[in-house]
Amino acid sequence: MSSDEERALILLMMKSAQWMCTVMQICMQELMEEDNNSSETAEEWIPGQLEGDPSRCFESYRMSTENFNILCDKLKAKGLACKGDVIVEDQVEMFLQILGHATNIQKISEDFQHSTETVWRCFRDVLHYVRCMDYINLPSSNARVHQKVSEGTIHAPFKDALGVIDCTHIPAFPDLDTDSLTRYRNRKRMLSQNVMAAVDFDGNFLTVIAGWEGEADDNRILRRAVENGVIIVPPGKYYLVDRGYANTPQFLGPYRGRPYRWAEFHARHQNQNLYECPEDLFNHRHVQLASIVEETFGILKSRFKILQMMPKYEYKIQVKIVVACCILHNFIKHQNSLRDVSDESSFYVPAEYDIPLGDNVGVGDLRVNNIQTAGNLRDNIRDILWATR
Repeated sequence: MSSDEERALILLMMKSAQWMCTVMQICMQELMEEDNNSSETAEEWIPGQLEGDPSRCFESYRMSTENFNILCDKLKAKGLACKGDVIVEDQVEMFLQILGHATNIQKISEDFQHSTETVWRCFRDVLHYVRCMDYINLPSSNARVHQKVSEGTIHAPFKDALGVIDCTHIPAFPDLDTDSLTRYRNRKRMLSQNVMAAVDFDGNFLTVIAGWEGEADDNRILRRAVENGVIIVPPGKYYLVDRGYANTPQFLGPYRGRPYRWAEFHARHQNQNLYECPEDLFNHRHVQLASIVEETFGILKSRFKILQMMPKYEYKIQVKIVVACCILHNFIKHQNSLRDVSDESSFYVPAEYDIPLGDNVGVGDLRVNNIQTAGNLRDNIRDILWATR
């Protein structure tokens, strides 16, 4: 090969190498741009999420943009602060992603580009400050009569009712050996914690008692709550309970042996024979009011998927998560009421209010005079309902 041919070949190789370098630089630049776009900082990404499609924010945070911003401000006021380069908004979103979607810590770590240790630390901190918010309170003795039981409504005879008390089961992973796990198995043989709550007729939580073993009897939980002062019923007031509880002056139940399920009344309505006796009318009005507790539990579990798929966290963390979800539920309802809006219809799926029979072994003082007082209260309401039907 002549020297001219060698020079031409070398020149061609150099141009080819230069061309390949240019192509590689372009490819690397495109990859870096894609990586930068997918790894925006929390400061850049969250505002974009908030200012975008409202439904995207609602799906991500389980609340509106306005409520998310207010929540962050309230948590900051309680003491939640930035941790290094992790701003408060970033911490709150990670927390809500875990609660709302049952997203695991590893996935959050990848999405937010933080270590699993950082994510877990942020989660625990936000959990603590959420539980510091004052959104769950028992009503006082001078609490106003709720509009659903106010004068002129079909439920007016229940004017002294403060709300409804019932229990629900949340999947659980207790920190116990195999022999002790049996206490956490409910009637369906699933591991759970039995959570008791009182709700008002707007679906706000008035008190939440979490952490009881799945096998714990509802009456036992209620009795202990009263003894410990966790549930206080002002004089002359009462809560509605289902027929699994004893009927007392403070906890008014339906008549046993008469229809109480929605399906039973629906079947009777089809036959145009809805009420065979005054007790049937009482039970129907009772369940119309009492069904709010099942509706509230349904909204809570649908909004916060972690309550359906609880991770294997330390058990005391699982218990705190339940309470935190109830606090956030009340927070959202409170903020929405201020703006006269509602975002709960997408979470609620109506279901039959199916009540277990229970054993009728009740709570508190079951002396003869106390039982008689409760019976008189219920009978008086029954008679008024029947006379004004």
